[in-house]
Amino acid sequence: MKSLVFVLVTLFAMGAHAEKKYGTGAKFTDAMPMSKIMKNPESLVGKEVTVSGVIVDVCAKRGCWMKLTTDYQNEKVRVKVNDGEIVFPLESRGKKAAAKGEFKKITMTLEETKDFLKHQAEENKLKFDPASVKEAMVVYQVQATGAVIEGN
Repeated sequence: MKSLVFVLVTLFAMGAHAEKKYGTGAKFTDAMPMSKIMKNPESLVGKEVTVSGVIVDVCAKRGCWMKLTTDYQNEKVRVKVNDGEIVFPLESRGKKAAAKGEFKKITMTLEETKDFLKHQAEENKLKFDPASVKEAMVVYQVQATGAVIEGN
């Protein structure tokens, strides 16, 4: 009987840490803390990085992006994929993920910033006042080619 309990506990523990690979995959051990990336983000623009964190949001329309928690100023990192190439499941929220890809800098005009924020508000069913936006945004994101999500 003790052997059966041990086997069940072992199987449960193995299942709890199972990872599902998306695209080319990624390794948690390769992840760089966002606090390190954001010390000098310009030096990493155009280079491959791996980030990890807990998934706090997923694109509800196409699963084409997810946001991960980071250790940098309570910020989230956006992981974007080409539409249709990888689809992150909505039920991944709350699970740990790692993603690798090109670190990109997106410099928006004021109008692009308003459009971007309006789109985000619509996706999250929130009210948005374009007049509240006074300056353009710079966004850093990972254009992912691969990811892994634990317990998925």
